Amino acid sequence: MGFGDIKLAFLMGLLLSWPNILCALFSAFFIGAIVGILLITFGKKTLKSEIPFGPFLVTGTFLATFFGKEIIGWYLNLFLLK
Repeated sequence: MGFGDIKLAFLMGLLLSWPNILCALFSAFFIGAIVGILLITFGKKTLKSEIPFGPFLVTGTFLATFFGKEIIGWYLNLFLLK
């Protein structure tokens, strides 16, 4: 993560507030990890390669904006159901 990613995450926090920012950051890291693993698996990148993180942060922001409450509700129901 570079300084631009930190500034973008700060603006995400101002836009989304609590708890949607957690949903956005988790989504960004999760999607970024999946894309990174796929790129390494198919030989497009190596473990030393860098991938821009900004597009994943923006994707996580959109997911949290439109589906944040549903994602958080689904996640909490995984642990609260008996």
